[in-house]
Amino acid sequence: MMHFTDRITDPVLAAGQMAAVDKFTIEKVGIPGAVLMEQAGLAVARQCRRMLSEPGPVVVLCGKGNNGGDGFVAARRLRQWGIACEIFLLGKVDDLTGDARLNAEIWHNLGGSVHPFSPADAADALQKAVLIIDAMLGTGARGGLRGPYQEAARLANTSPADVVAVDLPTGIDADTGLADADAIRARRTVTFGALKPGLLLAPGADLAGEIEVADIGFPEQAFSAVPAQIFRLKIPSAAALLPQRKRTDYKNKVGHVYVIAGSRGMDGAALLASKAALRAGAGLAILAAPASLAEAMAGGLVEVMKEPLPESDGAVSSTAWPVIEKRLPWADVVAAGPGLGTSAGAGYVVFNLLQQFPGTLVLDADAINIVAGEPEQLRRREAPTILTPHAGEFARISGRSPEEIRNDRIGVAREFAQKYGVYLLLKGAPSLVADPEGRVFFNCAGNPGMATAGMGDVLTGVIAGLAGQTGALQAALAGMLLHSLAADIAVEDTGVHALMAGDVLEALGRAFLFLQKGTAEAE
Repeated sequence: MMHFTDRITDPVLAAGQMAAVDKFTIEKVGIPGAVLMEQAGLAVARQCRRMLSEPGPVVVLCGKGNNGGDGFVAARRLRQWGIACEIFLLGKVDDLTGDARLNAEIWHNLGGSVHPFSPADAADALQKAVLIIDAMLGTGARGGLRGPYQEAARLANTSPADVVAVDLPTGIDADTGLADADAIRARRTVTFGALKPGLLLAPGADLAGEIEVADIGFPEQAFSAVPAQIFRLKIPSAAALLPQRKRTDYKNKVGHVYVIAGSRGMDGAALLASKAALRAGAGLAILAAPASLAEAMAGGLVEVMKEPLPESDGAVSSTAWPVIEKRLPWADVVAAGPGLGTSAGAGYVVFNLLQQFPGTLVLDADAINIVAGEPEQLRRREAPTILTPHAGEFARISGRSPEEIRNDRIGVAREFAQKYGVYLLLKGAPSLVADPEGRVFFNCAGNPGMATAGMGDVLTGVIAGLAGQTGALQAALAGMLLHSLAADIAVEDTGVHALMAGDVLEALGRAFLFLQKGTAEAE
């Protein structure tokens, strides 16, 4: 049965899954490994030819496994096109086996020479190269670089030549993106069959450069036998995420959003979140904030209705709950947390929302910090709950250390979402969404200019506005993508250093149009 995300995502396969696809293709389908290696090497060679402005020399660093075999094929193909290539092998030819050995022999039979790698011999060649092919270690490698692999990576990184990595830059963990200090810094990576998590997660994503996913002949049956659980959103068809409007729709049909936010000195967060809900298409939005803030913000929120709440020392009071409770039957979605503070009154409101609100609940910022004291409350909710923490907030609510989260973002996000039955949007570079079924979805947009105050408040409002029109997963995915696309659109005018949350808010309309246009052109 197809899922609505099938159309708008690319699969991302861990190293073990990719090995299973390879094995199924060779053993069950009967496509020889040598055929796959030929196609892989050809894909690398074609990428190199596109990058070359002069006919070499290209230096190929080959390891002893199949990654090295791909390098032999790439060198042979380039040489056939008149491009000079030198191969340095990190090991002995006698150490090669299987398809890698076969392609080394073909290279030799065609008159090609293989230089045993030594730093002294390779250093000069790497400095003179116009392009370097990193075919040393592939997706099966684990642990830090040692011996000649470390030396070769260091030399390649000091060369002025661009590097094309085969499947994965040497020194990067295919599943986590963790990288050795001397990991290859590639200009481009040609990966085979499917994306790997390590190419999307920092620091691997930064070291991989531009990524090409090459089709080398794996049949669909092989991918079906190893179903993906990790995906990356793709823009050309992502308009399928957007809520659809009927001509007869009106404001009471496209979502009522109730935003509970703000405290003394934090009125900006409340402003951004409530405005963003309307920008995302909500029919009506009410901002519930401490009375003194609601009055002060009135002029800046013309389209948003205001609900002044009883307050204590500038923060929402526990006596505000009866006011909020009366409003809940009206709301399709409640968003709570931006600038709310963690006072006793705020805690009382948030836990009551968890226990009593029957609609979709979006929790961010201080609401997450409050729930961190009793995360079991999340599990007891029957209605959808969406959480949008950054790494620090997620560390508090998950009980995992920042290092654990950094080393295994996919694993810890998936575990939390499944354990508590929530939709978790873990912000970062890139952001990802984990759902209660164990699926993880990576973002495909965004830029460093988003590292500034208020971005998360806009995201909360966007997701809340969408959640009033569609399902929780769809709202989380569409919100994540629209928010980042809006930032990419806005940064063209501001540059990364001057980008502000308000710029992203104002660019949301163009982000909607961009998705709709891109999908129409793709079709």
